[in-house]
Amino acid sequence: MATTSQGAIARHQLGFIRAAIDATVNAGAINASDLVYWTGSGAASFGSGALSLGAALFANIAKMLGVSKDTNPLQGGIQNPLLDIGIYTFGEQPFNTTSGDTYTHLAPVTIGTDAQTIQLAPVGPTAATAGLFTAGTVSGGTLTAGAHVVTMSYLTVIGETAVGTPSGAITATAGQGLIYDYDNAGAVVLPSWAIGFVVYVDGVFVQAFYVAPVADADMVGQNASNPRPSPTENALAIGYAYMPLSSSTAGAQTASIAGGAGVTLNVRLRQIYPQHNGLI
Repeated sequence: MATTSQGAIARHQLGFIRAAIDATVNAGAINASDLVYWTGSGAASFGSGALSLGAALFANIAKMLGVSKDTNPLQGGIQNPLLDIGIYTFGEQPFNTTSGDTYTHLAPVTIGTDAQTIQLAPVGPTAATAGLFTAGTVSGGTLTAGAHVVTMSYLTVIGETAVGTPSGAITATAGQGLIYDYDNAGAVVLPSWAIGFVVYVDGVFVQAFYVAPVADADMVGQNASNPRPSPTENALAIGYAYMPLSSSTAGAQTASIAGGAGVTLNVRLRQIYPQHNGLI
């Protein structure tokens, strides 16, 4: 049945909650505009100073609440700390950007070096290296005849990244399987924060590897017993870059922005972990 128009919806409305502060993390210090997460006892800032991608940071990203409206302790010589803070849980919020990153509209971003900085969320390894994947004779091979495209995501403690650059088409005859051809291209190198990588053919799950193979590895093809699609969201993303309107093209958004010192960018927050005891 077709839907019917029910009226306008506000585009930039912000979700808002209040949360108790966990004074055992960073001594309870939180600055307005800090990204905050739930510790199990209250809200805490992700903090400052060389945050790096890894299991500990990912575990906190999985419990992200949003952006703090308040500063604790209050500024101006007031000594008593706050007991709770206001938090914007979704909507658009400005963040500092990371040098070397080029942001495009709706690019997934994750936390950078501190609680007020973003960086591009990592994506999976490239499958485009010549010869990394080939079609060939594999017992039980399930590839159909014709061209196929291979992609890979990184597996982390909180889920998968988006897939990386796809392969050029590999061509199979009916009943062949997929071969990870180490002899031609060498192993996928796992970053320190990844616990494995996942292979997809034509966007359908094939196999997960928890140790990168150091020899040729045979795979049947798309997994009929687990035909799940490749991820469309990046598990590491805290939100999505939102480009400002273009100054040169009416009604269009800026194509891209180079990150760096003094460059800020709005992010549409992704609400990740919204319900806890202790929230008001």
